[in-house]
Amino acid sequence: MNGQLSEIPLAELLREIADEKLSGALRLARARVKAAVYAQEGALVFASVNLRAHRLTECLRRWHAIDEDLLAAIVTDAMPDREVGASLLATGACTQPELEHWQSRQAKESLHPLLLWTDGEWHFEPRARWAEDSQLTIRLAPLLMESARRLPAHFVASRLRDEEMIAPVAAGDPDGLELLPAEAFMLSRIVSPLRVHDLILIGGLPKEQARQFIYALSLGGLLRRTNGKGRLASATPGAAAIIATNDQPATEQPARAQIEVARTAIEGTVAPAADATANIPFEIDALLTRVCASTHYELLGVETDAAPAEIKGAYYALAKRFHPDRFRRAVEDATRARIEQAFGKIAQAYEILKSDKDRAAYDLRLSAQASAPAPNAKGPARDTSNAAFNALSPQEQAGELFQQGLAASKIGNHISAIKFFDEAARLAPAEARYHAYYGRALAHGERTRHRAETELRTAIHLDERNAAYHVMLAELYQTLKQFHRAASELERALALDPQSTAARVMLERMKERK
Repeated sequence: MNGQLSEIPLAELLREIADEKLSGALRLARARVKAAVYAQEGALVFASVNLRAHRLTECLRRWHAIDEDLLAAIVTDAMPDREVGASLLATGACTQPELEHWQSRQAKESLHPLLLWTDGEWHFEPRARWAEDSQLTIRLAPLLMESARRLPAHFVASRLRDEEMIAPVAAGDPDGLELLPAEAFMLSRIVSPLRVHDLILIGGLPKEQARQFIYALSLGGLLRRTNGKGRLASATPGAAAIIATNDQPATEQPARAQIEVARTAIEGTVAPAADATANIPFEIDALLTRVCASTHYELLGVETDAAPAEIKGAYYALAKRFHPDRFRRAVEDATRARIEQAFGKIAQAYEILKSDKDRAAYDLRLSAQASAPAPNAKGPARDTSNAAFNALSPQEQAGELFQQGLAASKIGNHISAIKFFDEAARLAPAEARYHAYYGRALAHGERTRHRAETELRTAIHLDERNAAYHVMLAELYQTLKQFHRAASELERALALDPQSTAARVMLERMKERK
């Protein structure tokens, strides 16, 4: 059985394998990249890619899982993964549970970029099996949901039509899934089979966002798409009985009561669901904390270079979550007044950032603040006696300093940017992006480039799946004329995110210069 990923993406194929409890190997091909995903009775048991960055030896080096000298003494780069594992066990460098943990992590990291492929070929072999005896633990649902959130909106729209029927999963097991608030709300709205169009109506979110949430919930196994039979199951021996059991006829029209819920949800008169109201105090605290942000960008939760569409999407998501109407029946008048005032700040931030003219003026003001001379050589340019700043938590102070560092970098003031990013990284050492941008700023100075690599490596260690950090490190290596190391980092970036334009363009330019 074979097909194109543009017609059926990997995430949907894996969801079908899990639902129908199929066994076999799903082989993928895209240009020179080949991959294989193995399943046993619906459970994901391994995934491999023919890229060096995803070999077990490279993974162990990247994770600093084993002392590098010890690893070099035991294995070679030419060893296949199976021999690497056997050698590690034979020499006592690791235990069987440790090896299985590393193999599970390797498989998950291999899957992340594959799940974002929107083109390429797939081929399913139901009789193929993974040769190892190890019992790996790979939770599929979180991987599929994460990929659904990251896939392009236009691709998701092509996969989920308005007339398609969606049904709740009886006694669905969330498997410890961490749902976004909007996903949890959307899930609470469906109690019987509905068309996608009607479910979007009930949710009350912008169509593009709602469709993405529905798609994520279906891939996570929390909603079931009832239209049509699976491609893999229909071609697998013995699967007919499973299909007959799972594909019960769905009601073509939603219940009258649910349509009424849809109408009232749009008008804002329906009471929130029980599981949504349970978190009202938490949501109020989150709102009041958010409005302490130092910039409009922080308030909306976007970067300073965010596109207008991203700013608009962020505002609509916040409006859905924090609009005062949502809390009007659950709080007292005094609290409601605070909520209205806080949400007014969010609306004001959006009004400024959605206008090109107002946003430019606001950015100029931020830049002026960031380029102000430092009071002394030890700290960044800010008034440390400012009561409002000192009242913030270390995390919030770090966020403010990071934003000022971005503003300084934007106008080329790298000296100030270094000071801001340095202090942000000190206040929040576990925040990967602070180290990444600190390293990038250090790379501009000839005397500070040796420190830049350390900071960028720290960022990669903290957030191993962020392709952008590998691109930043590649830029540093290119500046240092270490082109082989730069190319290796770009290949790692593309392995993590095949759609990374920056990595692809930079790698192509390097190849042209050879």
